Amino acid sequence: MTLQTLPFNKALLKKDWKMTKWLCFAVAGILFFTMTLGVINTYNNYQRTIQEMEKHPEWYAGFDIDGYKAELKNLLQDKFKQLSGMEAMLVVFTPMAAAALLFGEEKRKKTFEILATMPFSRTEIFFNKAVIAFSNVILPFLINAAIMAAALWLSKGLRDFYSAGMVMSWFGADAFRLFVVLSFSLLFASLTGTSISQLVLTIIFFIFPIGFTGLLYMNMAMWGYRIAVIDEFLNIFGSYTMPGILSNIKEVPIAFHIISAIIMLVAAKLLFDRNKLERSGETLEFETIEAFFKFGVAVCTSMLVGVIVTGCAGSFIYFTNNVPRIFTIIGYIIGIFLGWFVASYSIKTNRAKV
Repeated sequence: MTLQTLPFNKALLKKDWKMTKWLCFAVAGILFFTMTLGVINTYNNYQRTIQEMEKHPEWYAGFDIDGYKAELKNLLQDKFKQLSGMEAMLVVFTPMAAAALLFGEEKRKKTFEILATMPFSRTEIFFNKAVIAFSNVILPFLINAAIMAAALWLSKGLRDFYSAGMVMSWFGADAFRLFVVLSFSLLFASLTGTSISQLVLTIIFFIFPIGFTGLLYMNMAMWGYRIAVIDEFLNIFGSYTMPGILSNIKEVPIAFHIISAIIMLVAAKLLFDRNKLERSGETLEFETIEAFFKFGVAVCTSMLVGVIVTGCAGSFIYFTNNVPRIFTIIGYIIGIFLGWFVASYSIKTNRAKV
């Protein structure tokens, strides 16, 4: 019995890479200018400060150069350990963009119908797209890690500030985050029929656990329930959500997220095998989840509008937090109808023409 080889297909890989390579290069460039350049310039900046001190000692009276060096080291350590600013945005949105380009755009343009007429199986199509998606998100970080590691070899002074081990730890942590977010994005790529709906729903459900819990807390507070245990629950629950992977890697249940990512990746493949080409271009690929989608949007919108209406009534009518509950109830009703209408309109507008 021969072992089945992985379904790599040169033609599919080449096509998908050509379609998405600009994303890889763009992210690599952004990451270089927002992080890598600052890291490899650390020693030069330190040397410039020393030269300035020698030229103008009166400007640096009482300046602790050793303390300044230690501060630079601590800043770099924090930079390698914790996500911040543009790096966090790249970790979240690069996988989402790659999945949207590879799946959503193909569905929107209905080019999957062309692929279906070619001698490619669904497994080949999904596998090669997943490979290119992972390449697009991992290569920019790998390139920048290589640059920072090479800088240590070229500039011995940099070794006083960071090490190759710190760079590899940084790359490993971000590779883990990118894999989890990409698996999550691929799941929604198999559930949705257009790039826009895919991006919107992926972002919504990325923040949904934290957002929904926050909405629940605000609504309970409006009705007079202020339970301290909710705060503790949020702190624990948060580390198991998708946004939780953005925190310090030591605070993240890594095994849980890796297992979840593998499950999502398998589910994405199984759902993709059942995608109907005639529904490409619609908001959702499966009619059976439309009711759940509309209900979920309506409930979340209801809770949000309830908070907004109550807050507005308190600010502009009563000038107090003691707002009659009728305003909250009116907000709930408005939110239910608004959420249901928006979700229904999105599905109806993007319904495939038969």
